[in-house]
Amino acid sequence: MASQKYTILYGRLSQEDDRAGDSNSIVNQRLLLERYAQTNGFENTLFLADDGYSGTNFERPSWKKIIEMIEADEVETLIVKDMSRLGREYLQVGQLTELYLPAKGVRFIAINDGVDSLVESSTDFNPIRNWANELHAKDTSKKVRAVKKLQAERGERLGGRPPYGYRKKSSDRKEIVPDEETAPIVQRIFQLCAGGKGPGQIARILTDEQILTPANYAYQKMGKSHNHMDTTRPYRWSCSSVTGILNNKVYLGHTAGLRSTSLSYKNKKLVRKPESEQVIVENTHPALVSQELWEIVQDVRQHKKRIPKQMEEPNLFSGLAFCADCGKPMVLHRASTMKKTKYNFTCYTYGKWGKSECSSHHIKEDELCKIVLDDIRRITHFARMKERQFAAYINQKNSKELRREMNALQKELDAMHKRDGELSALFKRLYEDHVLQRITAEQFRMLSADYNTEQKALQEAIPEKEARLEKQKASTASVEAFIEKAKRFTTIDKLTPELVRLFIQRIEIGARPPKGSHFAQGIKMIYRDIGCTDSEMEPGECPPQHLLPPIPPVEELAKMLA
Repeated sequence: MASQKYTILYGRLSQEDDRAGDSNSIVNQRLLLERYAQTNGFENTLFLADDGYSGTNFERPSWKKIIEMIEADEVETLIVKDMSRLGREYLQVGQLTELYLPAKGVRFIAINDGVDSLVESSTDFNPIRNWANELHAKDTSKKVRAVKKLQAERGERLGGRPPYGYRKKSSDRKEIVPDEETAPIVQRIFQLCAGGKGPGQIARILTDEQILTPANYAYQKMGKSHNHMDTTRPYRWSCSSVTGILNNKVYLGHTAGLRSTSLSYKNKKLVRKPESEQVIVENTHPALVSQELWEIVQDVRQHKKRIPKQMEEPNLFSGLAFCADCGKPMVLHRASTMKKTKYNFTCYTYGKWGKSECSSHHIKEDELCKIVLDDIRRITHFARMKERQFAAYINQKNSKELRREMNALQKELDAMHKRDGELSALFKRLYEDHVLQRITAEQFRMLSADYNTEQKALQEAIPEKEARLEKQKASTASVEAFIEKAKRFTTIDKLTPELVRLFIQRIEIGARPPKGSHFAQGIKMIYRDIGCTDSEMEPGECPPQHLLPPIPPVEELAKMLA
């Protein structure tokens, strides 16, 4: 028996086949194959099966073992229930049955299809059978995708293990609820990021505090592991793990379905779908972070830049401070050889092109921090103490500014749409001239290239302008939201990235006045929810914190609040 070759009895069952009923089950396939082998005198049989594997996937454990045995010349006969058990990929099944198995001297039998490689006529219809089996796999794939899409649109979770920070609700395996042990860790990760820490810094903090990584936590709680899990270092957090948490909208209480897909029913390689093609269903489970905190974190991450370790303090105004004249960002200059009191912002345009394009708009970092801190204290103080008068003033002021900005944006959009239409008409006439040979091919190529370039730029810019206009329409001063935020911060001792981005939308730095001038450097503060307060402040002239008087030219506001 040791030298005798095997008769392999092979069974396969995919998840879709399992739904079809018991006739395809692995147990039934084994009974059928063993009965056939016994009836027809096949000896030294060995049953191997792959359960839960698609017929288009030939990377199955038992099938790979069969190939190894064939290569070792240990197989005499291969018997399956029908051709579809071997596979549902037309070309590969044909290559196996028509070329590979005959070349290796292996007899192939498909019982229900009446195929026996020793009987030449029995294989005549194999190409048709294989083609039909592949069509079945393609049709099944379409149906499965349709079901998955319907489930995603209903907000059902399509994955297995709950995201870190959640656990399955005992009464409903598809419903998730906050995990008492890990939910606070997720919330702390968001708070650390809002405070200016990057994913790498957060990962080091969690590692130092000996907090189990998501993979090792799941392994210890549920016994589930994956290939890349490192059980020897269960507390070593990676930057990618933190980034994955900070990017996951599941913590807002939303379910993102269809986040990945396979290339085709034949190629099972998973590819990540862009967010625009994912199905987002909101408020499907309890949120771990607020929308406000989420937006602050995304804003911090978008503008955070790497800084040397000796200067760990984040740039509080990254993505917020701009030149009042050219509109370009203000660049923070730091160096290990500089004193902290000398750190300063200058205009990006000035730094790149010099005074021929703009002036430096120079301002020290600590001076800007004092001005912003003082103004936030002043405005939030007014908002808390005189809610009704504050709301009336802001609504009256912002309604005029908002209408002016919206009108300007609408005019720009109208002009862009008009030009887009003109370019389409010009290109059409140009094409007609080319066909009628009124212009040369070279002229057509040059002119059409120019028109296409201009039109492409317009078509990219129009959606951005439309989005800005919609944002303006939706951003009619939400004074109530600002007042609620102000009430949460009765004492503001120092600036943090979270605090700055919670209140400030934009800071515009004016030109530095000449030495000896009695004019102040203009600094325009634009707040979230309420817009600009029209205050211009001079660096270094911050009033005592306990007095918090109004800063000119906001006398009007001071009178209303008196």
